Amino acid sequence: MDEEMFPQNNARVVAQNALDIRVIVGNPPYSSGQTSQNDGNQNQKYPTLDASIAATYADRSSATNKNSLYDSYIRAIRWASNRIATSEHGGVIGFVTNGGFIDSNTADGLRKTLVEEFDAIYCYNLRGNQRTAGELSRQEGGKVFGAGSRSTVAITLLVRKPGGSTGARLYYRDIGDYLTREQKLEIVAHADVDKLSWTELTPSPKGDWINQRNADFDGYTPLGSKDSGTSKTVFALYSAGLQSNRDAWVYNSSQTAVAQNMSRMIAFYNGEVDRYAELRAATAAGALDVETVIDRNPADISWSSSLIPRVAKGQRLKFSASAAVVAAYRPFNKHTLYFDNQLNHRVYQLRRIFPTPRATNFGVYVTGVGSDKPFSVLATNVIPDLAFWGSSNGQFFPRHTYELTDGEADLFSLDAPGEVVDGWTRVDNITDAVLKDYRSSYGDSVTSDDVFHYVYGVLHAPDYRATFAADLKKTLPRIPKVSSLGDFAAFSAAGKALAGLHMGYETAEPYPLAEQLNGAPDAAAYRVAKMTFGKAGKEVDRSVIVYNSRLRLTGIPVEAYDYQLGSRSAIGWIMERYQVKIDKASSIVNDPNDWADEVGEPRYIVDLLKRIVTVSLETMKIVKSLPSLELSS
Repeated sequence: MDEEMFPQNNARVVAQNALDIRVIVGNPPYSSGQTSQNDGNQNQKYPTLDASIAATYADRSSATNKNSLYDSYIRAIRWASNRIATSEHGGVIGFVTNGGFIDSNTADGLRKTLVEEFDAIYCYNLRGNQRTAGELSRQEGGKVFGAGSRSTVAITLLVRKPGGSTGARLYYRDIGDYLTREQKLEIVAHADVDKLSWTELTPSPKGDWINQRNADFDGYTPLGSKDSGTSKTVFALYSAGLQSNRDAWVYNSSQTAVAQNMSRMIAFYNGEVDRYAELRAATAAGALDVETVIDRNPADISWSSSLIPRVAKGQRLKFSASAAVVAAYRPFNKHTLYFDNQLNHRVYQLRRIFPTPRATNFGVYVTGVGSDKPFSVLATNVIPDLAFWGSSNGQFFPRHTYELTDGEADLFSLDAPGEVVDGWTRVDNITDAVLKDYRSSYGDSVTSDDVFHYVYGVLHAPDYRATFAADLKKTLPRIPKVSSLGDFAAFSAAGKALAGLHMGYETAEPYPLAEQLNGAPDAAAYRVAKMTFGKAGKEVDRSVIVYNSRLRLTGIPVEAYDYQLGSRSAIGWIMERYQVKIDKASSIVNDPNDWADEVGEPRYIVDLLKRIVTVSLETMKIVKSLPSLELSS
């Protein structure tokens, strides 16, 4: 127990800490904190325990954001480790926990520390990560705790012998693919530690237990770096996607709905500012904790840790119609976004990438470090959402950035670096150092655009993704150089074709799917509620999509599903995103038909589905034509 946390029970805490405890078993809570500031239920802080985590797991972690190291289950591991360490007789810890620590980037310091502090580690990975979809989800198998869990689950035994540890022997076992929950529980029920077939692992210097990284990867040029000491990067600046912390309010398929929702929320917020000011003025000391006053009804507002302090400061907000811009909420899924520094929780560097609606730009969005999604990349020419891949995070590497100047906009020439748009000067984001490097290898005619497209081509190469799969999960991409000018030109040409295809998906030729329509082809025939696959008997038929009760699309080639983005196919993203959704907390409706109505194209969604079939087939055709990755020495 934490003596600072429980001072009123200090004598009991001291007495308990004096006990010679040698065995600790349990199933610690998995909570990483409240899901919304509207909950008003933040995790309790434990000063002594958190300081111990900071000095061990966090200190040895290579991650930038280490917040997840203070999850409840990791706190339990740290507490139990400290407790066992006080016994001169050693001890054993047996926990059933979230298994994210086994392979996550942030937990590298935890893994290093466990190996140092114990003599033997037995880790049984029961899988069950349902923050995936499709084939990956099926491989992960059943959720061990049923509907109450979506995370990987692991059984871990930590053994500490009397005296100091000289380093642990690490034993690992994966329960296997495609097992149901019942099958997993049956296997565990009859398992015996001494009789199980364990694989002994040797941890890598970077703290990897499984999926160990490739030593060559560090020698390649990083896409970008926040470390000022990095000598050369491909891009000078990059940014996380937009983190709103109130997606249902700031995003919608309807621009009208965004305006109405945000006007309503801003009015409610301003009312809370006034109410708080009145209550504070009425208190004797003139001080009042804003957290205890604000109305947290999610039907009226979505709070965040960045918005609540504005109430205490008396900052009123004003609705601005010009804040409505187009954004990429998910792959091939555009929304209207209310882009505002005060009402978006984190905008990161996006204001330097898309400073005004007229300041055009494009770039590549990649899965972030430690993402729970398979490595993916997609070019976009609008603001990407942080959870663009469905959850977790990502990073956006733009072709250009903008710097604020006193210049005047040139209405006739907005596409070249150096031009001024609404007082912002466009700057080439491909670094001089990397351009010089590529010219030295492939000739003086190489341009920044060539480098950009080469990068996009390489990031799609199957052998690049396979060879460096572990690295791409735990670090941002690094780009190797191919050994010949011919291969450079091939990758650059492929990247250019892919970028044009992916950013221009709304104008791709619709694939000739057959339409089976009941009734007249009026506007109602193309409105969607939720698409589903067809059925062939009891089996799912993915060559058929039931668009609505009147329309079926047939003839979808099976190979179109090979184009994967995150844990879904491109077609899967269309089916998942283009359905009517109602946010449970706010009751806000997001109807994709509104987008079709507002752009004046009743067939927008059905034609988009056909276009994405084309995009998928063409993408895989280009990817399969890429040369093998012959790297320069």
